[in-house]
Amino acid sequence: MSQKHATTLISSLCSRGAVCHARALFDEMPERDVVAWTAMLSGYASNGLRREALDVFRRMVAAGAAPNEYTLSSVLTACRGPCAPAMAMPLHAVAVRRGVDRMPYVVNALIDSYASLAEGVVDARRLFDALGSGRTAASWTSMIAGYARWGQERTGLRLFKTMLKDGVELSTFACSIALHACTLVIDLCLGQQLHLQCIKKALDVNLAVVNSLIDMYCTCARILDARSLFDGTPERNLITWNTMIAGYSQCDPLMALQLLLEMNDEPNCFTLTSITSACADLAALRCGKQVHGAVLRRSYSDDLQMGNALVDMYSKCGSITNAKNVFDRMGCKDKFSWTSMIAGYGMNGYGNEAVQLFSSMIHAGVHPDHVVFLSLISSCSHAGLVDEGWNFFRSMINEYNLQPNKEVYGSVVNLLARAGRLREALDLIDTMPFAPDEYVWGALLGASKMHNNVEMGRLAARKITEINPDDVKNYIMLASIYAAGSKWGEYAFTRRSLRGIGSRKEAGISWIEVMDKMYSFTAADSSSPQVCLADEVLHILSQHMDDVGSEFCHIIFKAT
Repeated sequence: MSQKHATTLISSLCSRGAVCHARALFDEMPERDVVAWTAMLSGYASNGLRREALDVFRRMVAAGAAPNEYTLSSVLTACRGPCAPAMAMPLHAVAVRRGVDRMPYVVNALIDSYASLAEGVVDARRLFDALGSGRTAASWTSMIAGYARWGQERTGLRLFKTMLKDGVELSTFACSIALHACTLVIDLCLGQQLHLQCIKKALDVNLAVVNSLIDMYCTCARILDARSLFDGTPERNLITWNTMIAGYSQCDPLMALQLLLEMNDEPNCFTLTSITSACADLAALRCGKQVHGAVLRRSYSDDLQMGNALVDMYSKCGSITNAKNVFDRMGCKDKFSWTSMIAGYGMNGYGNEAVQLFSSMIHAGVHPDHVVFLSLISSCSHAGLVDEGWNFFRSMINEYNLQPNKEVYGSVVNLLARAGRLREALDLIDTMPFAPDEYVWGALLGASKMHNNVEMGRLAARKITEINPDDVKNYIMLASIYAAGSKWGEYAFTRRSLRGIGSRKEAGISWIEVMDKMYSFTAADSSSPQVCLADEVLHILSQHMDDVGSEFCHIIFKAT
């Protein structure tokens, strides 16, 4: 077989994923030119085998073969992520020496390689700007993707708008990257404009674009728009299902479980993580245990995000023993793992255990952040450990050099106010470095109701209504405070004010798990087919209580 035919066959095998067979043929070649080396190197890179691609390049250089622009662009494709600093700059120097550093393939690969690390984004932009009118769609997309990857989404979106103004053809990949950036910054307006552009360019039939659109709408709390796209997609892959399930798990966990039953793909670790979060929000312990069983059967229990979701689920379902068992068996723990377990202890009334776990976390070398302290102070609040919570607040500032945010201040206000130390809570509010929001005043208002402090409740309610005059629940709570303090005139005035704003308190939704099925309902809900049966059972119970009550009164009467 000639060298040319062998090289063609190597490229063909690599394009079909048969890289091992291609390598066997490559190793049998008695002579190899730069085209053959490049074919093998490119085959490894296109199949995600970066280490093998770099090894072939090193062997090529050692053999004395001079790389061309296609060789350099292929090896640069493999130089992404952790190996980028060590390889990208030397390869850039080789490209300059060989005079191919202005070739589109090489420049685009250099931009992509530099932008794969946060510290390389500046170098990537320098190369991008130097291209001038020679920029291609790939150049724009690589630069936009680099910005989106490293937390500079708005810069990436501005560059995307410039790209459109320059008349660059919109590709599916560029559109997906821009939609992802819109998702990260929750820019619904731009996302909708992009959706229109996709429709005009007939890109909305591309599955990757559809998945990005669904994700964008879910993140921007437009779940109906996301579901409309999902239902209108004839071809769905696992990413499509996972994106829709994850969206529902944030706003309608019951629908997330329903969608899992309709799923025609095998769920993966991401699917089960979203479903575990849905079970946590529903407090569906039995369902959560079944998901945990599926996790164990598929050997996903070593996944960090999965472990964190299970700890959170068991904690919210009140099964703190199971939460601790999962936590203890986790081979790798991050800050979220410790925070979830501390919060779990707190919400279930195990304040002392939360404090002890915080000490273990510090001993393990994990540096706490605002979320950890928020969970810890909240745990102390639930357990009545007022002095401990206050000490943690002070240590947050003095020992860990963390400036408390509004959420932490609100938690400390709640800690003091729940313990009846309303004046201290108000003094803390007055010394806050920023204007208190409704959460902070709401904590004081709730504690004022708990301790029947009319004056403090009136103050907190007035501050809240200045911030949000249409919040119905605050009027209701203030009216309750007036009623408890026998301030009937003020109670009547507050109730009239409540009618005047023309709003009703949003009904709370309850869930119940019966025979592996979840049911949701609200007060006075007549839509469920089980309502008539429930009313009949309630009538029987009420009649039974009346009979028992009458009999009890008769016994008391005879005894006296």
